[in-house]
Amino acid sequence: MKKILMGEYLEYLSPFKVGSHHYAREFVQNGYKILWLSPPYNFMHYFKDRELYEKRRSVSGKKFFSPSENIYTYSPYTNLLYVRHKPFDSKQAAELSLKFTYPSLKSILKNNGFEEVDILWLTNVKYFYLTKLIKYKKLVYRCSDDLSGFKNIPASMLDLEEILIKSADKVFVTASDLIEKKCYLRDDLIYLPNGVKLSDFQKDIYDLPKEFTNNNRKKCIYVGAIDYWFDTDLIKSCAERMPDVDFYLIGPIKIDVRNILSINNVYLLGEKKYYELPNYLYYSNVGIIPFKINKLTNSINPIKLYEYMSMGLNVVSTDLKEINNLNSPAYIAHNNEEFYRAMSDALDKCDYRDKNCEFASKSTWTSRFETIIKELQLEIT
Repeated sequence: MKKILMGEYLEYLSPFKVGSHHYAREFVQNGYKILWLSPPYNFMHYFKDRELYEKRRSVSGKKFFSPSENIYTYSPYTNLLYVRHKPFDSKQAAELSLKFTYPSLKSILKNNGFEEVDILWLTNVKYFYLTKLIKYKKLVYRCSDDLSGFKNIPASMLDLEEILIKSADKVFVTASDLIEKKCYLRDDLIYLPNGVKLSDFQKDIYDLPKEFTNNNRKKCIYVGAIDYWFDTDLIKSCAERMPDVDFYLIGPIKIDVRNILSINNVYLLGEKKYYELPNYLYYSNVGIIPFKINKLTNSINPIKLYEYMSMGLNVVSTDLKEINNLNSPAYIAHNNEEFYRAMSDALDKCDYRDKNCEFASKSTWTSRFETIIKELQLEIT
C-alpha cells in the first residue's frame, strides 16, 4: 500500500477540520496509508497548555495511534523546541528540534514503516527537515497562510518556506493573494482553494443544540478560532444594535473578549466537536466572518464560508480579499455600518438558500482532490 507522511499544524483529532484532514480522508479512500504528524511538543507545553500537552502525549507512543483505518498519527517529543525566542528561532534549531526527539523520530518512523513514503506532504514548515530524515518520491507543500502575518513564529520559518517552495515537486496554494506574494519564487504555483464535504453537513435529521433555548429568536453564528484577527468591536456594535438577534460564537477564545461578555445576546460557547457543527448551523439564520483586515486575513480562504453555505445560510463577511475573488453569494461589508446593514438584509432574505447551496456543491473537497490527482499524476484505486 502506498504511503503519505503529512507534517501538520493541528492534531488529527482536533475539533477543527482543515484541508489536510479532508485530503487525508480522500487519500485513504483511494488506497493510501497516512501518517499524520502533529507538531512536536515538550515539557514546556505542560505549563503553557496542559490540555494540548496531554493530547500530544497521548499519541507519542512507540507504535503509532490509529484513529481510523489506514490513518495513523504521532506527535514527537523534542528536547529542543523551535520557537520565536532566541537562540531557538534559527534554521539550525528547526533541524535540531527534529533530531533531538525522544525516542528518535527517525527510528520511530523506521520501526513503524514510514522511513520511506510515496509522498511527503508538508503544511507545517517546521517539519521542513523531514526532507533529510526520510526518503520520498514526491515532495508537496500546501501553502494555506501568509506566515509573515502570524505574531509568534520564528523569523527563519520564512526562509525555510522559501526553500520549500523552490524545492517541492508541487506547491498548492489556497488563496490568490498567496500566489501574488509567492510567484516570485516559482511560476507554477497551483491554486487549490478550500472546500466542504457536503455529507458532513447535509443530513436528514438535526438535533436542536441545548444552548438554543429560545428557537423563536433569529440566530447569527460564528465558527472558528477567536484570536487576534477576530473583530470583537464589530460583534459588539452589531449585537447592541440588534437586541432581537442572538449571536453565538463557537471556538477557542485566545484574546480578551471582555467588551462582549456583558452583552445579553452574545453567547460564547467554546469549542464544539466537528460532528456537532451541523446542528448549530441548521438552527441558525446567518453565518458571519467578522475578521479584521490585514495581510494574514487577506491571504486566507475561509473554510467556514463553504460550510455555512452548504447549509444554505446567508453569509456576511468583512471585506476579505479572497472572499471578493471567490465571487460567492456572500454579503461583503467594508465597515461596521455596512456589516450591520448586510446582517439585517441577510436575516430578512431567505431566497439566497439555493444559490448558497449551489456554490457549496461546486466547492467540495472531492472536486479539489481531483486537482491533486491530476497534478501529482497519481494512480488511484
